[in-house]
Amino acid sequence: MLTGSKRFHEILAELGSLHDKKQQDYGTDADPFANIRAGDGWGIRPWVNAMSRATDKVRRIQRYAERGHLANESVEDSFRDLAVHTIIALVLWEEARAHEMGLSSKVQSLVETLE
Repeated sequence: MLTGSKRFHEILAELGSLHDKKQQDYGTDADPFANIRAGDGWGIRPWVNAMSRATDKVRRIQRYAERGHLANESVEDSFRDLAVHTIIALVLWEEARAHEMGLSSKVQSLVETLE
């Protein structure tokens, strides 16, 4: 394996650990994404809420690119948080699609039954 690829996979493992650690503060035992899903109460789809949080991290990284420093967290932390939020968004998007597809197949079955 190439050295860069090895580091890539090391970082992926670190991100999994980071997610598990932060989930203790933000999620619940039953739902590690409870804090992200809470946006649903405001009419914000969970995967969109995750991407909104990712956008905050992008803005922070842009600020770093402009100024060369950040006041409250390292740029490395921002990169990691961005990656985790993006993965969370993907998981929630997949869940939403699976739910939509499940509903679509149920509606199709109902239509076929009525015909």
